[in-house]
Amino acid sequence: MKMNALLKTLGFLALAATPVLAGTSPAPKNPVAPAPENDDLGITASLGYDTNYIWRGLNYGQNWVRSAAEGSILLIGGASEDGAGTTSLDWNAQFGTLAGDQEHFTPNFGADDFGVSFQRLQLGAAVAHDFGPATVSLGYTYYRNMGTFTRLVTNDGGEINLGLATSLGPIDIASSANFDHVNNSWYFDVNASTTIAITDSISLVPFANVGYGHNLNWQFAADSGVANGSWGGLNNITGWTAITTGIQLPIKLNSRATLTPYLAGNLPLGTTANLGGSARDAGAPDTPYKSVLFGGVTLSVRF
Repeated sequence: MKMNALLKTLGFLALAATPVLAGTSPAPKNPVAPAPENDDLGITASLGYDTNYIWRGLNYGQNWVRSAAEGSILLIGGASEDGAGTTSLDWNAQFGTLAGDQEHFTPNFGADDFGVSFQRLQLGAAVAHDFGPATVSLGYTYYRNMGTFTRLVTNDGGEINLGLATSLGPIDIASSANFDHVNNSWYFDVNASTTIAITDSISLVPFANVGYGHNLNWQFAADSGVANGSWGGLNNITGWTAITTGIQLPIKLNSRATLTPYLAGNLPLGTTANLGGSARDAGAPDTPYKSVLFGGVTLSVRF
């Protein structure tokens, strides 16, 4: 009797120690926490400074302070589903100002004629489709030009943009065609760059850009400044504008923040350089149309 009772007790203990379902393991003492959900909003905000504000080959002035926000919203995600590629809505908002009234167009006039600090708000959106070998985009950009250069008047701008981005081996190529229907002008450009990894967090990015304008007036009003003939002999120009080339040095501070200093040179080509010739008003500076070495830095944070 005692032996039977002992065997029953051992059998009960063995049954109690056996998992309820075959193939099920007991829960670990220290379970691994589930991976956090991706809380990336797809938005990048940035603050930056440029020693000179170069826009489409023209040197507007010194000490450009800027801020920006940009992002991308996935509209169609077909790359992993049917091989059709992805379609996204890319958007950006930028604001910049020439700090300290450091504009280059009218600094030689009298004290009462000094220009106020030029400011520009830029809002853009584009639908981009990734075809695999290349990404094509179609969008619109609105320019709000505020402040003014003394004796120079700027218009706002509204551009229809067509873009193409691709890679040729290690070289990234991007080009755009931009029609400003407000100012009736065209601007085309091609940009080439490559990324050279130095460490896991530091890269070297050489780049070069060349632009071409047709009836280009840089959004200056036809009855003043660069566009009225007194500063360049032509109402609107057609031809190569400038070559801008330099080196960026992106530095990853952490998984979300990047600091990018750069050094570059802007070399106006014949069409732009000629605006600084004898056709200018007496006393008008030729600084906007001359070659310049400039640099700056951008701090960007992804959210």
